[in-house]
Amino acid sequence: MTGYLIMFSISFYILICPFIGSEDVVIAQESSLDRILKEGIIRIGTTGDYKPFTFLNPVSGEYEGYDIDAAEMLARSLGVKIQWVPTTWATLVKGITANQYDIAVGGITRTLSRLKRVGMSTAYFTVGKCPLIRISDQDRFHSIDDIDQIGVKIGVNPGGTNEAFVRAYFTRATIIMVDNNLDIPSKIQSHEIDAMITDNVEAVLVSGQHADLYALNPDQPANRDELGYMTPRDDQALLNWINAWVHEMKIQKKFDPLHNRWILK
Repeated sequence: MTGYLIMFSISFYILICPFIGSEDVVIAQESSLDRILKEGIIRIGTTGDYKPFTFLNPVSGEYEGYDIDAAEMLARSLGVKIQWVPTTWATLVKGITANQYDIAVGGITRTLSRLKRVGMSTAYFTVGKCPLIRISDQDRFHSIDDIDQIGVKIGVNPGGTNEAFVRAYFTRATIIMVDNNLDIPSKIQSHEIDAMITDNVEAVLVSGQHADLYALNPDQPANRDELGYMTPRDDQALLNWINAWVHEMKIQKKFDPLHNRWILK
């Protein structure tokens, strides 16, 4: 009987031993936030083709826009410098998961699909989809339903929420893929395509720069989306810091000058 008790005690100890004091042996995984602070550099991915949030100026060779200015402010708050990393809408998520950059900025929509693979900060801006058309087609197109007709051509760049929206809601019109988002308005002007579906803020900006283009119902968009900054999905320390930074920017109204410079200009 004594031998049985000894064997039982040993077996029980073996079973529970891994859990005794486990909190003392867990090694926390280093956040990329630690590396960023240590190296003094944050790698930021951006597409450079989505005004007014991110635009690679071909003359200066520098990025500019609402989120470029915001990223500069974020880096200063961290006390680090920025290493810009070019990316595309089609490879945006992959750039995060492959550790090509620490965060991504530039009018990025928070979606449930993206959140399966990456993290997204709390929202800092709200947008909605609306068409960009020729001003001469105001009588032809009054709504998205008018555009979704046989013979109508819609231009869209691959990989982003614009493509996702178009493929979900347009079943009759012909979808034309255009690699560079910035090339689509000129294709509307040249009649290569008839419309572009984009965020209302971009449609208003572009139509304001080109008298022959028209933003259709920007105050009554087809949906509502929120923009955020993209991070690695499981890097909670970095996401916590960015969320806190966004919150402070909001309550201290530090986004307001960016809005005045890039949205209202």
